[in-house]
Amino acid sequence: MSHISKDITSTLGNELEGKTIIHCITSSISCYLAPQISRKLMRHGAKIIPVLSSEAAKFINPLIFEWATGEKPIIVIEGEVEHVKYAGLSKERADLILVAPITANSISKIATGIMDTPVTLITGTALGSKIPVIIVPTMHEVMMLNPAVKENFEKLKGMDVEILYPRIEEEKAKIPETDEIVEFCLRKLSNQSLEGKKVLITAGPTRAYIDGIRFISNPSSGKMGYAVALEAWRRGAEVKLIYGPSQLNPSEVIGDSIKVETAKDMFEEALDLVSKDQYDYIILAAAMNDFVPEENLDEKISSKEKWELTLLPAQKLADDIKKNSPQSKLVLFKAEYKKTDSELIERAKDRMENAQADFVIANDVSEEKTGFESDFNKVAMIGVNRKLEWVEGTKIDIAKKIFDFILQ
Repeated sequence: MSHISKDITSTLGNELEGKTIIHCITSSISCYLAPQISRKLMRHGAKIIPVLSSEAAKFINPLIFEWATGEKPIIVIEGEVEHVKYAGLSKERADLILVAPITANSISKIATGIMDTPVTLITGTALGSKIPVIIVPTMHEVMMLNPAVKENFEKLKGMDVEILYPRIEEEKAKIPETDEIVEFCLRKLSNQSLEGKKVLITAGPTRAYIDGIRFISNPSSGKMGYAVALEAWRRGAEVKLIYGPSQLNPSEVIGDSIKVETAKDMFEEALDLVSKDQYDYIILAAAMNDFVPEENLDEKISSKEKWELTLLPAQKLADDIKKNSPQSKLVLFKAEYKKTDSELIERAKDRMENAQADFVIANDVSEEKTGFESDFNKVAMIGVNRKLEWVEGTKIDIAKKIFDFILQ
């Protein structure tokens, strides 16, 4: 009978279904966050086997990890020869070793081949059998700066150990946010179909100011564009995200994102990036303003009198992309309102042809529970010389299907 704690498995996604992750924990005070990390990985489908050093077991009761993961924690290597079973060449070998948190002491042991705790023994064995290893160091900042520790970091890099560096706050190297750790695991175990590729993505709304404080915009949340950026990063791409004013808070794992406010800002930032670098894919998911005021008054207009506003068609970023970067694959998002499926597809194809785009992702934002601000969407995927496909689901699921579609 399955442990009741496993009821949360795959509640956030199935990216890690069928994958086993050994979550090793050493004696940092940050180990109190480890159960949260384990459970978040489970919510993406992973089976988690916790491994604690004897010192870590003094910081946090191993029973907490049994409750959190539904698996008996390994705190002593016994007759099952667990290090060989899970980190060797057996059929039960894990897909990933995550050591979060890891102390300077354990870093130095692993780097020099010392295997005298369950954590260092399992990790050392995994390095011999080429199982991927991610470590998440936490300690005082001065310990990070110790020449021997710095040298051991370099040794681990040379062994293909991936290091997720901590946040430096209050002279301490603090453990990164749980979501950041989980994203690194997802990237490590994901299909790396975009490895070595550069992807530029726009997301969210923009604003067109009509006076000093008032503006025209739309309800776009940026969730679809961000989902596309996250999926591109998980697949190994180098991602650059430009996003407009919204509640989006892009994870630092995907790189330095650029926040803009107006359509003009987004237009200029995108073309500036394209002029400086060659992107393999340019995906325009932002809901940029279609109209801008004929004049922008640098004052606050009084509400005591009639005010007439003239709007002009805005310059279209999509129309300039192929002129500036003809080698890039251009993917457009086309939002319509209260259109039939045939009308939606016809308009999307016209837009694709006019912009010389390679793909267009079209949806009707008037549909209930999809479109702007929702976590769900229903889209038609259209491509040059591709068969039309309709897909619906969460926006992150749709992002996966979009890349499957454009990469086929």
